[in-house]
Amino acid sequence: MERDFYKSLSQLAKHYDITTMPTQHFNYPYNISLALRDIEAQLKTKSENWQSIRLIEKASKTYFAIEERCNTGATLFYVPVVPLYQFLHNKVHRKAACLLLSVCAYLYRNADIPYYRQEDSYLYYNYEMLNDWLQQDEEIEDSHNRKKDLQRAEIIGDMMGQKIADCRNLIFFEQRLKRFRPKNRFDKECLQLAEKAFKLYCDYPNESIFRNAHYNNAVKSEDMDEDDYYNEETVIAMDKYISFFAESDGLIYDNLTSMVNNEFNEYAETQEPMIFKTFNGSDITDKNLDFENQLFKVLNELCRLLN
Repeated sequence: MERDFYKSLSQLAKHYDITTMPTQHFNYPYNISLALRDIEAQLKTKSENWQSIRLIEKASKTYFAIEERCNTGATLFYVPVVPLYQFLHNKVHRKAACLLLSVCAYLYRNADIPYYRQEDSYLYYNYEMLNDWLQQDEEIEDSHNRKKDLQRAEIIGDMMGQKIADCRNLIFFEQRLKRFRPKNRFDKECLQLAEKAFKLYCDYPNESIFRNAHYNNAVKSEDMDEDDYYNEETVIAMDKYISFFAESDGLIYDNLTSMVNNEFNEYAETQEPMIFKTFNGSDITDKNLDFENQLFKVLNELCRLLN
């Protein structure tokens, strides 16, 4: 077991470019315990996505297994399209808005970010629930204003959905970047964001945000609990907290977030991009979460600018 342990430790240290503490000269099991503590401490500072380390004994072999995971911090990555619509119709912000439109086109067409006017999306269902609720109860306070806000969310959402889905916004992405001359701080921030998104588009043209999402966060089928045979969703799925939506303002927004948060409170865990690496002497997967790390930063910054 000690021999397997140190073989696996050596492979792990090489993969993460870590210099391990020499512990072989200590007695068993203190040497194992000390080495584990040392490698855990180093992984925390070395790997942005390090989640957990396990020592597995299987078929008379002992080896390390590492889980890497994006920590989304219980954040709703909801990208508002009504402010983008308003920027596009504002002479001062129109050019910056065109840059953001190209960013949104990349997120929708290539990174697979859901759009709330798609009938199979989570937020479409929630907006429909709000609409039904308002239709059934005319005595709701500010019912008329809420209905107007919902109608606005639908009309502008359909218009912006067509624009964001238009492939020309990707074709002209680079051209818009080269021609753009920032005139104020907002313009500069839009340009910086667009440059980050364009680099992602060039580096990962066909990668989806869901590429490392696993049903109920089970990386391998053998990790699934036997009770999952009836496919009960036990974690908050990524397509529920990442999406385009109307706007983060008004009574409809308050109702929407209240509905979403009430549902999310029923879950103990969130689905996040994750990968699993085993150090058992075989070739180590070259999978990583670099794409997801960068994409979440782009989403976060885009939400901030549009809000």
